[in-house]
Amino acid sequence: MRVFGIVLIVLNLLAGGAFLYLATQDWKGRQTINAAALRHVLLLQGLPLEPPPGVADGFDANDETPFVVEMGGGESTKTISKKLLESYFQANTSAGTAPAGKVALATNAPVTNQIAEVKRVHDLIKAELAKDAPPATKIALLRGWLINQAENYATRVEYLALADINDAAGQPKSAEKLKEDTAKLEKALNDRFEAVLAKPQATDSPAVTTATLPDNEKLEKSAAWHAGPALDPIERRLRLAHLLVHLDQDDVWQKRVIVIVGLRRYVKTVANQVNRFVDMILHVERSIPDEQATFAIQLTQLREKATQEAARAKAIAAERAKQVEMKTASDDAVNRHRTQLKEITDQLTKVKAEVDELLVRQSGIEKQLFEVQREVGLTLEEVYRLEALLAAIERERYGLPPETP
Repeated sequence: MRVFGIVLIVLNLLAGGAFLYLATQDWKGRQTINAAALRHVLLLQGLPLEPPPGVADGFDANDETPFVVEMGGGESTKTISKKLLESYFQANTSAGTAPAGKVALATNAPVTNQIAEVKRVHDLIKAELAKDAPPATKIALLRGWLINQAENYATRVEYLALADINDAAGQPKSAEKLKEDTAKLEKALNDRFEAVLAKPQATDSPAVTTATLPDNEKLEKSAAWHAGPALDPIERRLRLAHLLVHLDQDDVWQKRVIVIVGLRRYVKTVANQVNRFVDMILHVERSIPDEQATFAIQLTQLREKATQEAARAKAIAAERAKQVEMKTASDDAVNRHRTQLKEITDQLTKVKAEVDELLVRQSGIEKQLFEVQREVGLTLEEVYRLEALLAAIERERYGLPPETP
């Protein structure tokens, strides 16, 4: 019996070890299955919206964090390990590299809930906008983040007008106007983030609650974007998915958004926005006939005005041609007169020169004549003296009486 008892003890120990081994393998298998199931559920449903009340983001000393996700059979997870969450993000996301003029929003770093992701992205955007950059650079960034967020045509047109570097007249905006529009775009984007980060406001009014509406009608009820908290967690999830999906069209970022919000919510969000874009297209198409009629009226008015202006321009051109012809004739007459005046001036100059020459010659002749006259005068005086002397001698010789004066 002693030997048989020892054998039984050994067999019991071996059986216990085998049971323990099988139990361990079963536990590991269940953990693997649960982890695979959780990854599958997360990929479909996304991360929890936010941490439980009173629980901060992040992992505890055991690298675990509260993580409530509904599984099959009415069961829910309570926590998740850091390793499992990291492997989930590593398998389904990748770090993005931003091209020039953009900000890399994507990363493969894990977050524990959707609100944590919104806060992370919001901090990135605020840090980028806080940099000292020209308004045009900031407007380009804000345009990329905001333009696809518009739920209706009016909001989209408003964003496009603010994001355009030219005004409605097509003229470049002033530096002050660019700065003002940049501030408006930044406020519009911050309002969208704040509307997601703010907790829903409780209300007892059935007229405003959206709890009974299906997902594809949540935001469709609003004719325009309105800031402020959501009415319930469902609308908050819709706003969050809408915000993240349309921040950036980069493939890496879209993959991360799918991991955050889940494929089901992602597909619904894209489908909702597709419907909104269809409504915008229909709005534009419906306005085309009216605008075409207005255009036709304006075109007719402008054509009539153009015809009148053309006739007026033709009359002005004819008058101008007539005036040009008259001016040409006047210029020809003036040129002829100038030619004649030049000829007369040349003749006058020539005659003046000849007259001056004759005057010079006349002066010389007059001087010579004066000398001759002086000599003649002197000669006559001598003749008169001699004649008087002769008369005196004759009277004296012949005894004539003196001549009475």
